[in-house]
Amino acid sequence: MNDGNFKFRPRARILKTLGEELISSETVALIELVKNAYDADAKHVLVRFSGPFEKGKGSIEVIDDGHGMSSKTVQTAWMEPATNAKRKKKISEKLSRRMLGEKGIGRFAASRLASELELITRRKSSKQEVYSYFDWTQFDDENKYLDEIEVLCEDRKPQDICPSGSISCLFDKEDSIDLDELNHGTILKMSGLKHQWSKDRFEELQRGLSRLIPPYKKQFDFSIRLELPEDFSEFSHEISTSQIVKYPHYRIKGAVDKGGSFSFSIKVHETGQEKKIKGVFNKKTYNSEILLIPNVNKSDTGHGPDCGPLEIELKVWNRDELGNVEQMVKSSIRDIRRDLDDIAGINIYRDYFRVLPYGEPHNDWLRLDIRRVQKPTYRLSNNQIVGYIKITADNNPQLKDQSNREGLDDNQAFHDLRRIILCLLTELEAVRYVQRPRKKKKKDSLYTGLFGALPLDKLQKHFTDKHPEDSEAKKLFAEAEEKLLSQIESVQTVIGRYQRLATLGQLIDVVLHDGRQPIATILNEALLGREEIEDNLDKDLVILISIIKKFVKIEGQGSLLRTAFNRLEPFGGRRRGRPKQLYIEKIIHDSFDVLGTEIKKLNVKTVLPKTQTLVRVDESEFQEVIINLLQNSLYWLQHVDKDKRSILVSVKRVAPDNLQITFADTGPGIQNDIREEIFEPYFSKKPEGIGLGLTIAGEIVSDFYGGKLELLEKQDINGAIFRITLRKRV
Repeated sequence: MNDGNFKFRPRARILKTLGEELISSETVALIELVKNAYDADAKHVLVRFSGPFEKGKGSIEVIDDGHGMSSKTVQTAWMEPATNAKRKKKISEKLSRRMLGEKGIGRFAASRLASELELITRRKSSKQEVYSYFDWTQFDDENKYLDEIEVLCEDRKPQDICPSGSISCLFDKEDSIDLDELNHGTILKMSGLKHQWSKDRFEELQRGLSRLIPPYKKQFDFSIRLELPEDFSEFSHEISTSQIVKYPHYRIKGAVDKGGSFSFSIKVHETGQEKKIKGVFNKKTYNSEILLIPNVNKSDTGHGPDCGPLEIELKVWNRDELGNVEQMVKSSIRDIRRDLDDIAGINIYRDYFRVLPYGEPHNDWLRLDIRRVQKPTYRLSNNQIVGYIKITADNNPQLKDQSNREGLDDNQAFHDLRRIILCLLTELEAVRYVQRPRKKKKKDSLYTGLFGALPLDKLQKHFTDKHPEDSEAKKLFAEAEEKLLSQIESVQTVIGRYQRLATLGQLIDVVLHDGRQPIATILNEALLGREEIEDNLDKDLVILISIIKKFVKIEGQGSLLRTAFNRLEPFGGRRRGRPKQLYIEKIIHDSFDVLGTEIKKLNVKTVLPKTQTLVRVDESEFQEVIINLLQNSLYWLQHVDKDKRSILVSVKRVAPDNLQITFADTGPGIQNDIREEIFEPYFSKKPEGIGLGLTIAGEIVSDFYGGKLELLEKQDINGAIFRITLRKRV
C-alpha cells in the first residue's frame, strides 16, 4: 500500500443523486427552476410542455427573461454544485430581490426531469448567447468519475434569445415590446422525460406553482405561465391564486415583532364582528413553552420567541356552509370542497416565495387533524384553513432550510413558530365556537348533570289515569324504573372510573418528575454506603457514622417516594367501599401537594383553609374536582408576573346540608364573552387543551353531591373565582 496524501474523487453518479434524491418530485424540480428564474431578476417565466408525455419522449422548457449568464458563469457557478455564490451575494443584481436559492443544488433538478438538457442563456450586454448541452445519462455510468464527464459549452450567434427567437413566446404578440427585452434571459430545454406526465401531475404542478405567487401581495412583478398541447389546454394559462380564498367565513390577521409583541384582528364575516387582540408571546413558564399573554405590552419576565418577526393571516371556512363561495365562484359545493382540499394548509412564505412543503395537500405540519380528533366539534382541521406566514431570510435567520431545501430545520425557532400558530388558532376557535349556532342552555335552569331526575313520572301518571285498574302495567312500570335506576348506577360507576383515569393520566408526569430525583439519590447513596462498608471493615467509628448518615439520607428520600405514592393512592383502580367521614380541608391540602412541584416552580402563593370540616365524601372524587381547578389555575397564572401569582381556597358551611368551597386565583380571569361556554365539553382556550376538566368537575359535583360548580363575578381580585356547592353527604 502506498503512503501519502490522497484526494477525494467522486463518481459521476453523485450528480444524479443530487438531482434525483434531494429533489422529491417533478413538481418540486420545476418549482426550483422557476425560483432560479426569480433569482435572475426575471419578470416572466414560461413552463412549456411538448408531448408525447411518455417516459423517454417529450420535452419541458423553462424560459425566462432574467439577466442571463455569461459563459464564465455557466462554467463556474452554474456547473459547481454547492457553490457559495448566492450566499455571498444575497440580493439580486437588478431588482434587489432576496435570493431564494442558497445551497447551489436547485439547478440539478433538471436531471430529475429529463435525460438531456440544453441550456441557452444570454446577458443583456452580450452580442452572443451561450449554448450548453448536458447528457445526464453519462452520469449513470458507475465506472466514470465526475472529472471525466464532458459538457459542451460554446458561445454562438443569438438564435433563441433574440427578437426572432424562442424568447419572444414570453410575450403576447399584441403587446408592444421593447426589443431590448428580447436580448437577455435563459432557456432550459429538457428532452427525454424520465417520468410519464398525466392530468393528475399537471394539476399538482398547477397547484404548486399557484402557491408560489403570494396571494397577499397585490403587486408582484413576477408572472408564471403554463403552456401545454391541446389535449391538456385546460392548464394553459397564467398561474394565479384560487378565487376561493376571497370568501372565508373567519379570518385572523396581524403581526408578531422580534420581541414577541403582537397585534391581531379576528373577523367573523357573517356578522361583521371584529375582535382586536394585543399582547405578547412570551416564554414565562418553567418549561420554556410559548404563551399568548393578552393586554400586555412587554413582559417583565421570560423572553420572546426565537422565530420573530412574523406576519400571519389565517382564513377559515365552515365546510358545511359553503353557500357564499358557491354564489361567488359559480361552482358546485362538491367542486368547491375538492378545490378547498387542494389549496388548504398553512403556507410559509420567505421573501415572497413559498417554502416547501408547508401547505402542500395533506401536509398537516401543525398536526391539526390529530388535535381535532379529541374535540371534533370545536377544533379546526387542516382542510378548513388557508394560511400565510410571512418571514424574511435576513430577519429570521434561525428559520433556515434543511439541507435538501424542503422544509425548515426542526429547531427551537421552528418549535416556537408552531406554538404561536396554535395559540392564534385557539383564539380563533373560541370566537368561532361562541358565534356558531347551537342549542343554548337556559340561564335560569338548574344544571342537574348527566343523571338528573328520570322523566318517567308524567308517563306513569298518564298511564295510571287512563288505565287505573291495570295492576300488571303498574308492576311493569315499577320494575322498569328499578332496572333503569340500577343500570344508571352502573353507568355512574364506570364513568367514575374513567374520570379517575383521566385525572390519573394527567398526574403520571408529576409522579415521574417527582420520583426520579429521590430514586437517583437512593441508588447513589446506597452504592456509596456499600463501597464504604467494603473498604472500611477494619476502620474506626468515624467511618461508621459517615455510613449511618448516608442511610439516613436514603431513608429520607424513600419517605418522599412513599408520600408521592400515598397522594396518588386515591386514584388507583382498587375497589372502594362507602364514602368515609373526612376533613374536606385535608383533601384540599393533599390535592395541592400532588402538584406541589409545579406550584413551587411557578412561584405561586397559596392560601388554603385551616379549619376542620367533616364531610362524607369519596376522597378520589373530590380530589379530581380540586386538581382540575388547580391545573387550570396553574396554566393561566403563567400569564401574569411571578409576584402576582396566588391561589386562595376557603371552606364555609352555610347550612347542615350546604357546604361551599370558594376557589380563586389572581390570573388573567375569564373573558365575558366565553363565561357561558367554559363548562361545555371540549371548549378550551388552551392550545393543547381537551376542554373536559371543568366538565368532569361539574359532573362529579352535580351527580354525586347534588350540588353545582359555578363561576362567580369578579370581586376583590382580578382573576377567576369558582364556587363549589355540595348538598349531599355533607
